[in-house]
Amino acid sequence: MLKRIVEWLALTKTERNVILFLVTTMIIGATIRLYQATFPALPQFDYRASDSTFAVLSAAPEDSVSVVPTSMRTGKESGKLNINTATEQQLMDLPGIGEATAEHILKYRKERGKFTTIEDLRAIKGISKNKLERLSPMITTQ
Repeated sequence: MLKRIVEWLALTKTERNVILFLVTTMIIGATIRLYQATFPALPQFDYRASDSTFAVLSAAPEDSVSVVPTSMRTGKESGKLNINTATEQQLMDLPGIGEATAEHILKYRKERGKFTTIEDLRAIKGISKNKLERLSPMITTQ
């Protein structure tokens, strides 16, 4: 019977292979969808914040007592970078802060004075709410 259907459709070998491939792909896709519906995905974790913290911590020498890189030290034991006294290079060492954003921070300090709170950084072009949340554990205004 299958042979009569193939003869009736008059498909070439290549056409049959293409149809077989498409049907197989469709069956695999339906199986994946069924699996996803049966076993919902686990909640996803945003690793970006952990990655930036890891980058800061892994930059420290192995024999160092402190886990904060020297370029981020402020002279205080907290290990946070004081954005009111930081140099352009120290600001650029922070995750997500490039040369342009560091220059904007320095320009803001020069024109308006010191930052009174960390949230004042929101006035800087290039610092979003999310970026500020990632930076806040690493910076201080005192």
